[in-house]
Amino acid sequence: MRKICVNPPIGENRACGNKRFNVKYPANPSEESKMHDNQKRLQQRVFQASEEALLQQNYVSPIDVFLGMKLLKPEQVLDWKKGKIPYLERVILGNLNKISFYMKCFRAWAKEKGLKPKFTGYISKSKQELRFSKSGHPQIEQSYRTHYISPILFEIKEQKIQDKLHNPPEQVVIQTTIDSQCTACEKKLPVKSYLFTEGGKALCLPCANLQTWAFLSSINRRLARFLKRENAKFIPVKKFTRSDKRYQRQGILLDRETLKKAYQELSGEDFEEETDFWKDPTKVVEIRREGL
Repeated sequence: MRKICVNPPIGENRACGNKRFNVKYPANPSEESKMHDNQKRLQQRVFQASEEALLQQNYVSPIDVFLGMKLLKPEQVLDWKKGKIPYLERVILGNLNKISFYMKCFRAWAKEKGLKPKFTGYISKSKQELRFSKSGHPQIEQSYRTHYISPILFEIKEQKIQDKLHNPPEQVVIQTTIDSQCTACEKKLPVKSYLFTEGGKALCLPCANLQTWAFLSSINRRLARFLKRENAKFIPVKKFTRSDKRYQRQGILLDRETLKKAYQELSGEDFEEETDFWKDPTKVVEIRREGL
């Protein structure tokens, strides 16, 4: 038998069968004079959940609001993202009438706070677009997918961009995993050699004036504190690992004078220059000393 909705109210969304009808809630939830006490309590719950989410992460989504109001559980959101739940409204506590009211309150709060809307895509692990609403209406789906961003985040992002533009790029020495060649002197270098990268060039250590720098595979807390206190310059050494498909840090290059000063201060002994490193300064070798 076909469902019949008797005297459907007028306003925003309400479900009756497979259709949505409007409800009597005010068009603008900020007009509290038009609300009864229960609507005002619901509005305050929405505002409180939104404020808490904004304070924690500087942005708010409808899912954050429903989680904060205890109308939705985190495990339900995970099941929805895995495709176990066809649409999110199915597990949100409350009928579509109340859910629509929550959403209107949330949008009114975000507008009052001066937050910036940003559309966000939701894709499942199977690369399918996730659905929020029972009807799947594009306008309703867009409302659920809109996050509201604090201007603070935009300021932080802008500051990071400015810092990146004004600060020089990080100097890095790469430990090679294949046979390489210096772009300056064109000298061929075997595997596990060291190349200094700068301005799109890969230089051997003599060409980069780093032939007198020592490689330390690891440093303890005492040496780390010393380098920070002295504001000492060092260059990280990285190596590309195929298993992780990224560059991982292998150690640091430290200049001769800083190394001598650190050894003398931390060990209380004079630095002995009787290693292969000092005999052949064109070859960087690892220096291990208990004092460091």
